Amino acid sequence: MALAVSFGATVPFGATSPATAAGVKCQATVKVTNKKGASIKVLRLLYKVGGNTVYTEGLLNKVLTPNETETWSSQTLNNAATGVVVTSTAIEYRDDTGRGYGSPRTSEWFPHSFTCAPNHNYVHAIQ
Repeated sequence: MALAVSFGATVPFGATSPATAAGVKCQATVKVTNKKGASIKVLRLLYKVGGNTVYTEGLLNKVLTPNETETWSSQTLNNAATGVVVTSTAIEYRDDTGRGYGSPRTSEWFPHSFTCAPNHNYVHAIQ
């Protein structure tokens, strides 16, 4: 069963992801600072939109030296629509072991209560 929407699209009847429910994927700024004594390789943004499902967006394996900050402007969150609350975010990264980069690690989860929008920043300091 499908439901016709006034702007001409057809949406399946039933549950939809927060991104498809509103139709516009959120683009926000992601900022990561490396507070460790060695470099890290930033892998992905992890985020939740209510519930426990974890969504991910790649951050291009960017290497950050100690105290370096990288900003990803207009990072598309494919599973969060503009106006939806992204309830928490974390960063997946790898530590520099001196012999390459170690296994993926996850930063602490940071809770949020504001709606996702282009003027919002998701800021993480990796300790």
